[in-house]
Amino acid sequence: MTSNIEKSFIATLRMFDHRVGFLEQLYGKPAMATISLFSGGFYTGRPQTRDQSHLLGIRSNEQSGRIKPLKLHFAHTPDGYILTVKNQGNYFNQVISNHWLDTVEAVKPDTDNLTTFILVDRSGTAITLDNLTGVHTAVSLKLKNHAYLGGIKITSLPYVYLGKTEERSKITFILSIVERHVPVIKT
Repeated sequence: MTSNIEKSFIATLRMFDHRVGFLEQLYGKPAMATISLFSGGFYTGRPQTRDQSHLLGIRSNEQSGRIKPLKLHFAHTPDGYILTVKNQGNYFNQVISNHWLDTVEAVKPDTDNLTTFILVDRSGTAITLDNLTGVHTAVSLKLKNHAYLGGIKITSLPYVYLGKTEERSKITFILSIVERHVPVIKT
């Protein structure tokens, strides 16, 4: 999938009353969770404990310390934006992608199936860099399958994840432009 540099940009995603980031930043590393596996309504084995530090989540401002805003490169494609992590650390230059729990995670950029996100304004209209006239804009993120990104709680797990939700449960983020890409003019 190719990107259009003129419509790509770097921005932070944050919320007024919650912090947005990787579970390891919000809850400490390692962010462990014990998961019971089910298939078709049947229990399929004993619970497994997994490190979920690389999954994205939210946590209220009162519960979390000072955390840098999530900084992302929004690479424009015909299907939406591919989000690449630009915060220094373990996930630098990894892409945000769907996870099997309907959550989103950081994965290596050479993955076969990149997840694209569509930026939408408060009225549900898709927007691009051309529509982002201010430095700070209220946006929601929509996935290709019409699900939105919102906060989800999984039974028996201690975290609030960012994951697929219905429109009524979507999160409205504050998108703050850090860098607009200027097209290269050849002479």
